[in-house]
Amino acid sequence: MTETNSEKQKKPNPFEPKGFAGTVYVLLHDVICLLALITFFFIFFARLVGVSGSSMYPTLVGGEHTTGSTGDYLVLESNFIHPSYTYGDIVVACLPTFENGKPIVKRVIGTEGQTVSFQADETGAIRVYVDGVMLDEPYINQLNGPMRESPIGLNGYTVHIPAGKYFLMGDNRNNSRDSRSPEIGLVDERYIVGKARWIVFPGPDSEAGNRRDWSRIGSVYGN
Repeated sequence: MTETNSEKQKKPNPFEPKGFAGTVYVLLHDVICLLALITFFFIFFARLVGVSGSSMYPTLVGGEHTTGSTGDYLVLESNFIHPSYTYGDIVVACLPTFENGKPIVKRVIGTEGQTVSFQADETGAIRVYVDGVMLDEPYINQLNGPMRESPIGLNGYTVHIPAGKYFLMGDNRNNSRDSRSPEIGLVDERYIVGKARWIVFPGPDSEAGNRRDWSRIGSVYGN
């Protein structure tokens, strides 16, 4: 004797959770699955990082420890899907030997196989050359003046970048510790965690009365 459709519909599902405990079980199951998906996404595809300090100003606004302010929040494209970088990319690195692995945000200036050098022009400003060609750098902080000589002696300094390394610099050239500094130097690709793609929450700009410029939300590289 076969069951009718109405009898099948009335027959209870033995695997369906019942009562309050069943409702809690389903809710917890859904929450755990959602958290697992979010964790997977932020491990393999994107990350959220806050900018600290002024080394990338005016491209990025950083928070200040003295005032407790927060800087720009960036979405990074993970190195899982972006394993290599080119000139102009803004990247986040975590160096175990620098400030206990605190994330630093810098711009890629030179990549493996290239030669980065510094020469003073007729005004005394230090200019950056890659493979003998002077870079045109509209992104650097012009308010702070041209890049000046440093205690380590940049004028005439030349470095050849070996495989797996990057030469990184901040856009605020006169207020940035980067690959020019002995404590950072050339950055191993293993310590770069991703490429900055979007500003999702702008920080307060001290040069503009500590206001947040909401129009900066979007691509780090402009339209």
